Amino acid sequence: MVAGAKTPQNNSEDVPLYTQSSSPLHVTYDAINHIYPNGKQSSKANNSVTYWGLLSENINFRWFLLSYLVTTAGEWLSYVASIATIEQIQSSNGSISRTSISILVIIRLLPSSLFAPIGGTLADSYDRRKIMIILELTGALVIWVYVLSYYLESIAALYSATLLQMTVAALYYPCHSAIVPMIVPEEDSLEKAMILVSLIETSMQAVGSSIGGLLIGIVGIQYCFMIDSLTSLVGALLIWKISGEYNPVKANEATVAMNEKAESSTEVEESWYSLPQLAKMTKEGISYLVSQSWGAFVLLKFFAALIYGAGDVLNVSFSEQGEGSSKINLDSSSQRLGILFAFVGVGCVLGPIIIEPCTHMDKISSLERACLISYFLMALGCYGLWQFDEFILICIFSAVRSAGSNIVWVYSSLLLRKLSSASMKGRVFGVDYALAMLSESASALLAGVLQDDAGLSAAQVSLIMAIVALVTLVMWGVYFSRVSIAERSITTERSNII
Repeated sequence: MVAGAKTPQNNSEDVPLYTQSSSPLHVTYDAINHIYPNGKQSSKANNSVTYWGLLSENINFRWFLLSYLVTTAGEWLSYVASIATIEQIQSSNGSISRTSISILVIIRLLPSSLFAPIGGTLADSYDRRKIMIILELTGALVIWVYVLSYYLESIAALYSATLLQMTVAALYYPCHSAIVPMIVPEEDSLEKAMILVSLIETSMQAVGSSIGGLLIGIVGIQYCFMIDSLTSLVGALLIWKISGEYNPVKANEATVAMNEKAESSTEVEESWYSLPQLAKMTKEGISYLVSQSWGAFVLLKFFAALIYGAGDVLNVSFSEQGEGSSKINLDSSSQRLGILFAFVGVGCVLGPIIIEPCTHMDKISSLERACLISYFLMALGCYGLWQFDEFILICIFSAVRSAGSNIVWVYSSLLLRKLSSASMKGRVFGVDYALAMLSESASALLAGVLQDDAGLSAAQVSLIMAIVALVTLVMWGVYFSRVSIAERSITTERSNII
């Protein structure tokens, strides 16, 4: 792309997913805002869109994916380095605590429960691209607190750095999630775009964690943190390359102006909201979810996180099996942990790819079935972790469990995107993400306490997670069979013309 060139870009939220309605507002919204990424409509029909076609025709989506790839790889690099830092400090003191790892995981997750709804409100109020750039730059500075904690050999300082980093991430996620439909407005393309975003995240989980395990032994823990800071700067640069405006307020007001011919709304200026206004918008988002027949879908990730949330703590325990003493061989355990995370990443990549041919955005029931399959795979993976103790089998069943966890993450997100109205998407995903992180925190804490205080092994904790997965599978199966799909479809049509 030539420097300074402007690529015409969609400035709206979503193109309505149901087009049966003849509402004038619906027609106008589609006609005004549905501008294709390259300034012209694709010659391909939506039902024949391919992953390569999406990437080749939408340059803004390519910049978006590259940014996410770089940033996610850096985050996983620093995560493995954080675990290694705790193990190194505790090993030098002659004591190892699983609860310390659980606390790290909890600190990584809890800020999302507190700040993701605020991030959702910001995503619905301001230009999402600009917010993402600001948060990337802020994250690059925060990483240096990790470096300070390493040289101070302070676990408390490491926890503080994690808290700061995850607070930034909690504000970032709703903007990141809600901007995708603005960059990729076509319905069938959006499904593939979501899968690609998920694949980037999970593949970088595999690559970043594996490289982290190797770099810790080669260059040292502190340099892994420094590399993460650099990736945040590169991520900000790549987001800056995305052209167009992504302010949902401007898009919505422009639509109202065209339909009502209100001259006072034809020139929309970006304004800053007061804290009471932001709080009111957050409350409106929660009330909106409660009022919808599909509102319970924000609990799909919540219940799944109860299962996969223990995964990171269990992976640390599995990576240390066979060490035979409290003096852990850091390089060996870090490398095994990197391998385990790599298998987890592979499972996350393969899960949505395998299930995607069996789903269709026009069929809500197919997205629901994908979520049910995900719970079965999580149950199967956790059962295998209980049944077998060979490291390679632990890696394989970790991949099976992670395949299920990523399927439910992708397809629950698609359900929410399909059913929620354009003006509420940021807040919906903020609540969804906050609940998932809260649940994952509780699961991680439970995994550490059960091992340290109850004396259970990682395999025994895995069996408990398998039982939880089976119970939730049955629960959601009953819910999907009892709640009318037709009722949710009607809600979808109404939501998309708001």
